[in-house]
Amino acid sequence: MASQRYASQPARRGRADPSASGIFAPFLNPTSAKEKIEAISPSDLLAKANVADLLPSDEQLETFIKQKYISLPIETQKQIVENVLNAVKQDRELDQESLLQHGHPVALKLYQCAMEHGDDRGKFSYANMIYRGYNGTPKNEDLGIKLMSELAQKGHPYAQMNLASILMRTQPDRVEAGIKLYELAGKSGIDSAYTELGRMYRLGYGVHQDHAKAIAYFRQGAQTGNPQCNFMLGVYYSSGLGTEDRQPDQQKAFKHFQKAALKGLPEAQYNVGLRFLNGHGVEQNSFNAAEFLRMAAEHGFQLAQANLAGMYAEGRGVKKNLNEARQWLEKAAAGGGPIGKDAQKRLAELGGQKGGSKCTIM
Repeated sequence: MASQRYASQPARRGRADPSASGIFAPFLNPTSAKEKIEAISPSDLLAKANVADLLPSDEQLETFIKQKYISLPIETQKQIVENVLNAVKQDRELDQESLLQHGHPVALKLYQCAMEHGDDRGKFSYANMIYRGYNGTPKNEDLGIKLMSELAQKGHPYAQMNLASILMRTQPDRVEAGIKLYELAGKSGIDSAYTELGRMYRLGYGVHQDHAKAIAYFRQGAQTGNPQCNFMLGVYYSSGLGTEDRQPDQQKAFKHFQKAALKGLPEAQYNVGLRFLNGHGVEQNSFNAAEFLRMAAEHGFQLAQANLAGMYAEGRGVKKNLNEARQWLEKAAAGGGPIGKDAQKRLAELGGQKGGSKCTIM
């Protein structure tokens, strides 16, 4: 069955449209052999691609602008396409960070255009850029706050979160407004808002220290699976501040540490590893200890690297392997500080020995 054509004019067989050429020319002739098309690799097409191949003509773009289909100037459109094309040709990811770094005027213009057409995400990004003055873009803190305030009133959770942070940092007399914004952001699904609220009351930052309120906020965040909130609940249960009788509950502490660890939080992975190693709040299991310490060590957690080295040196929970022990001690030593110095000392002691090095638990 013949394929349906969507054209206002009859198709012209055997002849390509002379107005369309460039990298798309091989595909515009219906009589071209299939093997000729397949012979052109995507990489060849990409290497030959340029802005003129990818955008309509200037006349067409002018028409689009006049009809208000788009509002960006033609040269700005060309710059955007060129930036993206160059990034693709170099096989590098074009994320928001690189766009801001290498094409911040274009990014700012894009976000402004989106904002002017009613896009709240564009407005939020535009407000952030001008508030912070990213990479030389015009800085205007007052306008940034004004735009974020408008979004916050509309219920934009990230705007509420950012505005709360700004208020807490720059306007200590508006702490209550900041708390309210954090609570609204949390109810809208930004669980890190509960982390911030919990920390405020735990440390007494801008408010009177109140561990009961801190725990209540951490519990709200933990219910959504937030790893930081679970970790902090683990800290509270471990110290006894999170229990009614003020007695430590290591089993509850372990459960919260484990939830945070399984979400990828290195400090929680380290805590779970130590607890498995020592049977603290959970049945002792050296194999599990090594696995969780490895998770934290691979995230660059220095204490985990040092302790995992000791386990390899002793053959505890893992097969004894002095080369592995040295490698992890080298990583820990590279981190510097007291732990790094201790790792250097243990490396020297390990030297050419056939023996092991004890775990250093801190």
